[in-house]
Amino acid sequence: MNIKKMTGLAAVGAIALGGVAVMASPAMADDLSDVVQAVGMPASGTCDAITDTDLNWGGAASGGWAAGWGEWLNNGNGGAACVRTLTFNNSTQTWDVRA
Repeated sequence: MNIKKMTGLAAVGAIALGGVAVMASPAMADDLSDVVQAVGMPASGTCDAITDTDLNWGGAASGGWAAGWGEWLNNGNGGAACVRTLTFNNSTQTWDVRA
């Protein structure tokens, strides 16, 4: 399994709720910037196993998860995670999974 540590998130705020981290640009309140979602890697070891429809915010489809790293996992020691980015579609007024 190829796990990459995510970089460039130092300036990004993060909230972890029930094993889910949501990271958004500080400007999100002003302009609906992209939102990064991250969850702990399922026991299957593949992000294809993520089927939690509660993560499909505001019209976002399922899927689009890729292997990454979650700093908040394992009591702050980090661990394998599945990560995806949602972007706001002004035309449809919904959130889309960024390809």
